[in-house]
Amino acid sequence: MVSSQLSLLSACCTLLFLFSVNAGNALAELYTSVPAVKGGCRFIPSDPEWPSEQQWAILNKTVSGRLIATVPVAAPCYHSTYDVTTKKYEPSTYNEAACAAVKKGWHDPAFHEQSSSSIMQTYFANDSCNPIADQSEGKCGIGSYVQYAINVTEDDDARAGIAFAKKNNIRLLIRNTGHDYLGKSTGYGALALWTHHLKEISPILQNYKSPSYNGPALQVSAGVQVGEVYNFLEKQGYMAIGGECPTVGLAGGYIFAGGHAPTTSKLGLAADKILEIEGILANGTSFTATPEENQDIYWFLSGSGSGGTIAYIKSVTFKIFKDFQVSGTILTFPYAGVISEAEFWSLIDLWHTLTPNITDAGAYAYAFYQTGYFQVWPLFAPELNKAQAVALIQPFVGHLEKLKLKHPSLTYNFTSYTYPTFNKAYQGLFPYLGSGTLQWTSRLIPRNIITQQPAAVSKAFKSLFDDGATMVEAVMNPSLKVSQPPNNSVLPAWRNSIIDLVAGKPYNDSAPFQENVDARKFITQHWTSALESLAPVSQGGGTYMNEADADDPNWQQSFYGANYPQQLAIKRKYDPTGVWYAKTAVGSEYWAEDAQQRLCPVTPAKKW
Repeated sequence: MVSSQLSLLSACCTLLFLFSVNAGNALAELYTSVPAVKGGCRFIPSDPEWPSEQQWAILNKTVSGRLIATVPVAAPCYHSTYDVTTKKYEPSTYNEAACAAVKKGWHDPAFHEQSSSSIMQTYFANDSCNPIADQSEGKCGIGSYVQYAINVTEDDDARAGIAFAKKNNIRLLIRNTGHDYLGKSTGYGALALWTHHLKEISPILQNYKSPSYNGPALQVSAGVQVGEVYNFLEKQGYMAIGGECPTVGLAGGYIFAGGHAPTTSKLGLAADKILEIEGILANGTSFTATPEENQDIYWFLSGSGSGGTIAYIKSVTFKIFKDFQVSGTILTFPYAGVISEAEFWSLIDLWHTLTPNITDAGAYAYAFYQTGYFQVWPLFAPELNKAQAVALIQPFVGHLEKLKLKHPSLTYNFTSYTYPTFNKAYQGLFPYLGSGTLQWTSRLIPRNIITQQPAAVSKAFKSLFDDGATMVEAVMNPSLKVSQPPNNSVLPAWRNSIIDLVAGKPYNDSAPFQENVDARKFITQHWTSALESLAPVSQGGGTYMNEADADDPNWQQSFYGANYPQQLAIKRKYDPTGVWYAKTAVGSEYWAEDAQQRLCPVTPAKKW
């Protein structure tokens, strides 16, 4: 008989199996032939072929008790919660104080990153166990959350998970922090390899040597986050390319999708600095990929999105740089009821004329505007002094002063700063970003469209704005001259873009779920199509896959561009049976979820 004890982990609201099972040589046993599959679909818990409780117990023993059965983090807000082990709703999970804590943290990335199942974009949980929504029915279901997760601490944990998923024909995916706006790190009936606690940071490799690079580098494990890298390197006089949010996993979907940063106009994208990748393929084989070794794997991973497209990623080694001074500015401008619509859009048009000079100076800007409010917070200028940073935005400030003569009630706040290190500037200039409050689409807008088609840009942006969009413009340019990348698969549209526009519509947690579904459809049908018309692939347009509309019907062209045929060929080579799947990832068009969320080959089957 298999004996088991279940204990609730308060930090993650998950169940950790503590089985006492003699699994023997379980890892070797897991690597047996995959069973015959009816219709080619992955099994889900309602299928009779779904692994038994004893099979899960054996897996748990194989991974030294690190198998976690999902209990949604919002379970304390409900009077009964689905138990994935018994396949029944268990009563009396409500806890008023714990529920209040869940509600408080629901839009904080740091809250979700501690969970093996929770994601920051509520939509992709299929409205499961939402603590903000109406809980009158009192039942917290699994929805689209993963069924189980392995808290990976060593390579054999990952191998065991891969082998188990293959043998039992279930869905497999990678999870790290839950920073996922396209639903790649979740899926009903899935087993997740949870990498969040892989926190090893190497000593600085002062003299990393390879045929293509000699210089300082750093190796980090898959769970290391951006803020952790920034803090570690600053103490030793260095910096690295990382994201704008400190809780993002640096060596995960961020770096493999390209990875933009406050230093992108000066140094390029994070993917451009990858030197070495270590991981495990779908057949259980370990690999090291560099520009010289396993070149096709290196090329694919350096720009094609999450590692969970062809492999589990253990660690990444990348270039680092001597630290430097950063100057910056912050401008806020509430304009509601003060200036006319025409005057506001003349300001936006003026702002766009400044963006080429900002990127040419190696600087970055983060502009945000919605009805009644505009800000540039921050303008981030590496290795420039305060006067040089101010000069980049001075024409805009000067125009505000002219408007103030006409509208005496107009007010704005403009401040400038200089910091001795990159990290201090990052901490001082970037506000803390929440999560899960918007559904969005985005587009990389090329320089030539900004400079040569200003009327078309203004018309398209105004159309989205008038529809209620919150507009975010990340101004940067990872040109080939600046980036000097090795041969990689970064989306070509990045190289000539100077604005990464994100347009968002609020996600309403307390509204009926269908309202949010309808909002997503509206975004795809109206905003995504309008932006693709403004900046088509044929004119150098594209979309940063980490900030995209997951329902974009043209995602292969928008997210991957001309690289896609080669990316698909490599996917076929290293994952011929489709062990790895993620929404909008390379090869995902060959799979679709049925009405029960069962992942199945598309019908009629596309030629693989």
